[in-house]
Amino acid sequence: MKKTLKWSLVMMLAVVGLTFASCSDDDDNTPTVGTVEDVNGEFTGKMTYTKEAKATEADPTATELELKVANDSIQFEKFPYQALVVELLGEEASKPIIEAIGDSLNYKINYTATMNAAKDSVVMTLKPEPLKIDVAGVEVTIKTEKTASYAVSDKNLKFALKAASVKVGGADFPFTPMDLSFDMKKK
Repeated sequence: MKKTLKWSLVMMLAVVGLTFASCSDDDDNTPTVGTVEDVNGEFTGKMTYTKEAKATEADPTATELELKVANDSIQFEKFPYQALVVELLGEEASKPIIEAIGDSLNYKINYTATMNAAKDSVVMTLKPEPLKIDVAGVEVTIKTEKTASYAVSDKNLKFALKAASVKVGGADFPFTPMDLSFDMKKK
């Protein structure tokens, strides 16, 4: 009887040991599964722009910027508006306006988010409002034709906007539309 009890105890310990060994968390082959909340946070990256008339010739200038994504909006504390003002008024005429506005032009883009089928990217449908530069009496119509995408494993957010039209003092202003491309990395 003692012998049977001893063997039973050894067998139970072996089964318990194998159970814990098979539940190890060191599998690196498991794909990253995300949620829509994964996109929330602070980002840093670059914005590049091209004029619609020169769509094949990308502008080599890239503006460094930061933004924050929180719940249902992309928030810029310092929206990179300078290229738009220079395009509207020219290099020399834009200097006093850029000085008057400074760096702190806030802009917010609302969005709705869903996960893609593989659950590795957040797909964001952007709902941009006009960009208002009150100091200059300018209102820029912002549009988007594509969704934004946040890759969970890379922590990379990409989206594009189009500065479609401009009003100055409530009147339409001649303007060549500009495409704004954002490539952001989560901090």
